[in-house]
Amino acid sequence: MGLDSVEFLLATEEAFQLAIPDSEAQKMLTPGQVVDYVWARLGPAQEQACLEQRAFYRLRRASIRVFQAPRANVRLGTRWDEILPTRGRRHNWGLLHQATGTPQWPRLTLLGKIPKAVRTVGQTARYLAAKAAATLKGDGGWTRQQVEATVTNLMNEHLGITQFRWDQQFVKDLGVN
Repeated sequence: MGLDSVEFLLATEEAFQLAIPDSEAQKMLTPGQVVDYVWARLGPAQEQACLEQRAFYRLRRASIRVFQAPRANVRLGTRWDEILPTRGRRHNWGLLHQATGTPQWPRLTLLGKIPKAVRTVGQTARYLAAKAAATLKGDGGWTRQQVEATVTNLMNEHLGITQFRWDQQFVKDLGVN
């Protein structure tokens, strides 16, 4: 198993909050097999909740609570520059992280700026849906579609793969080390 494969596997474990034994990981040759394994371990969903939507609501509640942002001003397209106080940006970004209750959180740049990929509330919700999916899910279970979407996001982020079929092999067809 190459470094890329290990990184992808670790990200999968973290996103779904489960441990994948090496003996099982070696059997997962395709993205579809990863989805099958994860979905079987997590169990079916009791409800159909969008993870990005849950992340958005957490971000909005946190923004209202911590920064007294008016509810109507916290929308998907709202830039964090419009909500976060300009003084103490790192501190305020950290307070927002704590208020959301998610273990994963985007880091500010070295100069203390919000990264381009998470500049808006909606972009940050998308980030959290990919990185902190298990936290957002709670005890509601998972739909296969949600597992597939999370695995797709992880493949894009950690392997740079955006186009694939579920039956393609990681090493042979997708060139993963």
